[in-house]
Amino acid sequence: MPRASELKQPLVKLDFKGPLLQKGKRETTDVLLKKIKTLHQKLATLEQEGVDIESLHPVRSPLIKDTILHHKDRGVRAYAACCLADLLRLYAPDAPYSESQLRDIFAFFLHQLTQNLKLNTSSTQPLQINRNKSNILDNQPSQQTQTQTQRVTDIPYYTEYYHLIESLATIKSVALVCDVPDGDSLMEGFFTGFMEIIRPDMNKTLIRHLRDILVSLIEECNQIPQGVMDCIISQFENYASRPDVLSFQLTVDVCNQVADRLKRPIYAHFSEIQTEHGRDPSNNDVKIFTESHELLLTIYKYCPDLLLNVIPLLEDNLKVRDEDRLRQLSVKTLGRIFAQRPGAEDPARKYPSAWRAWLGRKVDKALSVRLAWVEATRSVLVNHPEVRMELQGNLVDRIEDSDEKIRAAVCKIIGSLDYETALHHISLRTLQAVGGRMGDKKSSVRLEAANALAKLWNLAYSEIESNNADAIKQFAWIPEAILLSTCRGGTSLESRWQLTSIFKNSILPLPKEPDDEQAWVDRLIFVTARFNDDALMALRKVTGLQEFARGGLPFIAFSEACEDYNGGVIADGGQDAKARLDFIINAMARSYFGDVDKAKKDLHAFAAANEAKLFKLYKTCVDVHSNLANIVKARNELLRRVHQGHDELTETMTSLLDISAWNIVNQSSIPPLIRRISKPESEASSSAAVKILAILAKEGAPMFKNHTGQLVVAMMDKKNEKLVELSLQALSAVCKIHPEVCPAEHRPVERATTIALEGTQRQAKFAARFLARCKEPQACENLVNSIVKGFKKTDEIKLLTHLRALTEIALAKPQATQPKSDEIMGFIMNEIMLAPSPSADVESGDEWTEEENLEPLDRAKIMGLKFLTHRCLAFARDEEAEKILKPVLSLLVTILVNDGMVNENTKEGGYARCHLRLRASTCLLKLSNAKVYDRAIARQTQFDVVVGVIQDACYMVRHLYLLKLNKVLPTQRLSPRWNLTPVMIAMDPEKENILAGRQIMHRIVAACTNFPTTEKIERIELPLARLLHFLAHHPDLHWTEPEQGGEEGIADQQNLKDMASFIEMYLDCVANRDNIGLLYAIAQGIKGLRDRIGGNSKPLYTLAELAQLIIRNRSDKHAWPIPIYPGQFRWPKDIFHHADNPEEKQKVQRTQYLSEEMRNWARGLGRRNVNPVTQPSRKVENTSPTGNGSTKRKATFTRTKKTPSKRRRIEESDDDEDEDEEDEEDEEDESGSEEEEEEEDDGVEEGEEGEDLLGRGGRRGAKTKAKRAVAGKKKVKKVRPKRQSEDEGGVESDESELTDLDE
Repeated sequence: MPRASELKQPLVKLDFKGPLLQKGKRETTDVLLKKIKTLHQKLATLEQEGVDIESLHPVRSPLIKDTILHHKDRGVRAYAACCLADLLRLYAPDAPYSESQLRDIFAFFLHQLTQNLKLNTSSTQPLQINRNKSNILDNQPSQQTQTQTQRVTDIPYYTEYYHLIESLATIKSVALVCDVPDGDSLMEGFFTGFMEIIRPDMNKTLIRHLRDILVSLIEECNQIPQGVMDCIISQFENYASRPDVLSFQLTVDVCNQVADRLKRPIYAHFSEIQTEHGRDPSNNDVKIFTESHELLLTIYKYCPDLLLNVIPLLEDNLKVRDEDRLRQLSVKTLGRIFAQRPGAEDPARKYPSAWRAWLGRKVDKALSVRLAWVEATRSVLVNHPEVRMELQGNLVDRIEDSDEKIRAAVCKIIGSLDYETALHHISLRTLQAVGGRMGDKKSSVRLEAANALAKLWNLAYSEIESNNADAIKQFAWIPEAILLSTCRGGTSLESRWQLTSIFKNSILPLPKEPDDEQAWVDRLIFVTARFNDDALMALRKVTGLQEFARGGLPFIAFSEACEDYNGGVIADGGQDAKARLDFIINAMARSYFGDVDKAKKDLHAFAAANEAKLFKLYKTCVDVHSNLANIVKARNELLRRVHQGHDELTETMTSLLDISAWNIVNQSSIPPLIRRISKPESEASSSAAVKILAILAKEGAPMFKNHTGQLVVAMMDKKNEKLVELSLQALSAVCKIHPEVCPAEHRPVERATTIALEGTQRQAKFAARFLARCKEPQACENLVNSIVKGFKKTDEIKLLTHLRALTEIALAKPQATQPKSDEIMGFIMNEIMLAPSPSADVESGDEWTEEENLEPLDRAKIMGLKFLTHRCLAFARDEEAEKILKPVLSLLVTILVNDGMVNENTKEGGYARCHLRLRASTCLLKLSNAKVYDRAIARQTQFDVVVGVIQDACYMVRHLYLLKLNKVLPTQRLSPRWNLTPVMIAMDPEKENILAGRQIMHRIVAACTNFPTTEKIERIELPLARLLHFLAHHPDLHWTEPEQGGEEGIADQQNLKDMASFIEMYLDCVANRDNIGLLYAIAQGIKGLRDRIGGNSKPLYTLAELAQLIIRNRSDKHAWPIPIYPGQFRWPKDIFHHADNPEEKQKVQRTQYLSEEMRNWARGLGRRNVNPVTQPSRKVENTSPTGNGSTKRKATFTRTKKTPSKRRRIEESDDDEDEDEEDEEDEEDESGSEEEEEEEDDGVEEGEEGEDLLGRGGRRGAKTKAKRAVAGKKKVKKVRPKRQSEDEGGVESDESELTDLDE
């Protein structure tokens, strides 16, 4: 028997009795409703495959009668719609109605759904497509209003409407709409209607059915109607900012379901817009085109597959040559496309061709396109790690773009990244490339680069503090880079202060809580701990301490001048007050602001406001005695008041406060620093705290005024030697400035005496200074007596300590050494200087070693020279000053002449000789600060020996001597003859030294710019005569005498070329269009004089002719005329004198001493490209050697091999340089006071645009200088008098009654 399942099931017939409509008889609504409801129930139970179609015919036709379809009762229509949907289901796949009937049926369905399910059922107006976004948004019912009015499930006959929608969605009978007449309108109606009726309280299943209906319509139609596309696009246009709107979500779901069908019409839409508006666009076209790209981005965000055909269209736009705006917009759009959808497929893989084309726009000829490309890269970098390396490389290439906007944009992009991206996905090379832009010539680029790095460092600060290795490697270098960029060679004034402001505000900002001193100082310590020596030197400058120590900060003087000015109200001395204010403002504007005119205007306006409260607040910010809390409060209050009452001054005053306020260190920094040194948390933090406190002790002594008690306590510490040293240094410095705060008790004096006898050399140095300034008059005498008594008993190490203490006392309190001067001098000369050296057998050549590596006796010899120098300086005003100097000067010159040996019997070794030569030369340089000693040193034979040190065979001797010259010569405290010294480095084998010499010469020229004409000539141009004379007697000049055989003169071209190098370097630094005639007159006039040194003037005449030739060549190269100089100048009589008679003079002038062969060879001299090195790549202070000094002077013209150890050795020598600098400061205070007193009366004429507030006196305050400048304006003739000595002779030894022979 067959199984039951194999038996054919009988078809089920519709069990509906009687007609649905009675012919010729009107039925009541209730009867009809009951019948049609019963019919719906019967039809709903029938299965599509198991029904007898014939049984459905009786109800098929009545259901589409107008009596039912247009019945007034809502229920009749609802059940009729359900019945029709069931019939379509049961008849499927064949339609039971004609196409026109189907059209009416689906129109009926649409009407039932759209009119009965939407919120406002009283309205029958269908939703119209509206491009106005605001109107659409206004018409969209809010979710809150819908829920408050009526829930969807509460709508009458909701179940029937749900059944209708479900039937259309599941059976897909709605696909028949595509085949009926006017089906496009019906499709549009379904789309617009469904967008209107969808509401938040619909369940997800119902919404899914709505989506399926719309998907079926698109899938089954042959061509998507334009109305449907308009509906879809309008949703993207109007609701992109409100993606929670259900109609928008429905649209997105539909588009993602049928993306393949929509690709072509979407492409057609954008292609049409581009065709109509993309070529040669007007402003309106650009607006439309821009809106279309915004639409494109919205579509890509939610339905990216729709745009597979559109991306190539954008790619084509990138290749349109003459449409910059089209390329720019396409670059932006593609960039945003590539950046969207983080976590999605790699854009470089998905759109490889478009990706390559987009990357290529980084070098577009149009700035706007390149800028758009750069700005678009940020989001791609953040969202797509897989392309970061490729994109990063392209981005870094643009950091060297020719346009500043591109360079700034790249820096800004890098700075806007979050910490994780910058740490893990940006290479160190990229960050360093941004750091390189801090030296950019454009202000906007510098600011963006510095701000970018500072922001990233702040983001990483906590991780660096936690010793995160990755963060340290990636970001820890940033503060040092910003700081070093402030003093990089060639950095403009504007750039320097911009970077300084960023460093202060971003790296080391003032604390938000004024009382949080320890955390504020700890951040400074943390940052400083990673600084190298160059950065530490830059920090000294940025803090303002360096200028403060030199008396060059004008800010207190400015606040006082504002008060004296009194808003322009003229009282007694009112004119002087105005002049002083003008002088200070001019100097401040030129020294600290890029826009000088604006700064002047704003500073004058600030002074004219005459608000005492503002002046007081500013004075608090710049007062060295203000603490952190007062500075923070005063700054905030000052800026608040300026913003409220003088808003136009806010920018300038903010910059001024960043520059002038004590916002990195102040007196509140001292207690936390002492705590970190006495109880260190780590070796690095303790070392950094020591460095910072050392800077404060050296250059910020007034800050310690309120902390002498803590210094005394620190000085008593017997375990922490560095803290003891720093506390003594600070205590001695503050006691010098504020004697009233010096401790009165005996215990500190006793402790300092013990340290001076038993401590280290530096401890003894500062202990002696403190004793010289303490309140016990006999403290120094007692110390000297103790030292002298132990001369014979003291071991070699303690002897160095004792000598260091004596050296300080000799300068700080010379009268304390006088009673024992014979014993001290006898011991130093006989037992130390003339004692045979234990290093006699050491043959080091000209190599260098640190001083602490020398034998103790050799170190004692070096210290002995320093003591002798200090003793001379202390008695510079004494009547017997020259008598005191004579043996010391003889000793120093002898050491230089003997190549570093005191005499033939002492036989110092090679290392010691290098140090002794350097010490002897620097001692002579220091002695030259006193005029009486300078005249003695100026005797030509001695001066030649001193200048010759700059050509020493040892590199370190030359280099360290250059460092000393760089500190001394630009102040122009020495006589003019010293100004030729840097030129003698011209043949140095090390380029660093040559660049350093050039920098010194340029600084000398700049320092003399505003000098009176006579003195300016004496200091800038006349050194050419001394240079030629010096070269004429140079041991490397090969002059052939007649008796030697051959022609008299310089026979070796190379020798003459070497001599010409010095002349060319001098002219490189000094010559210009304005003084070329004077320089030529000097070179020409030498042939009218005779050489006072030696009987042969011919080498001098030969070099004079060579100088004339070089000057003429240089003027030809630069097209400078050489005018006849009409003025007069003084020839230095110590090296020149007149010819014996006019005939001899004429004979010399007619004679040609430079041979014709040499002249022909020398025609190229002076025509080379001058190397205008106004700032070497590394400052003189920072120049590090990379090799050993090599050979004797004649061999220094060849470069020698360098070793890395030499760089380490010079870095280690910085401490010695700092120590010498400290000594110099005291020496200047003692020996320079005579000159300063003279200048007190002379005044300083800086001119209206004064170059600098630092006068030649060095440490005088800005207010005093301003007063002198004002006085100088009243008595112009007395501003810069001729430099005549007030000694008995009346005329300095370097001046002469001789004038130019044309006189």
